[in-house]
Amino acid sequence: MSSIKLVRPLESIPLSGAVIHGNVVYVSGQVGFKAGTSELVEGGVAEQCRQTMANIDEILKEAGSSPLQIVRCGVYLVNIQRDFAAMNECYCQWMGEHRPARSTIGVELARPDILVEIDCVAGVS
Repeated sequence: MSSIKLVRPLESIPLSGAVIHGNVVYVSGQVGFKAGTSELVEGGVAEQCRQTMANIDEILKEAGSSPLQIVRCGVYLVNIQRDFAAMNECYCQWMGEHRPARSTIGVELARPDILVEIDCVAGVS
């Protein structure tokens, strides 16, 4: 049986930035917080998307993975009709030619100023 490794476990709430099990990393939902803070980047959904993806990149790197090893993403938008195109443009820039499975869902998020959240599952080298 494989062991479980926690990546960036949080003391204040019961979750980790990611969990590695076997050769798979499960990244918890990330938002557009500036690195190491709970302060959102300024701007709209595109800026939050870029920061969210940068945050995921850092977690994947720490876990021994990369965006090119992502097999599935969940994208959660507060205003899916208004923000889908901007999010999708950022997402396409982030993924390049890589095409993992993806769901995009309209939701209410934990804070009213958070416009997008993304989680993912990736392979680990």
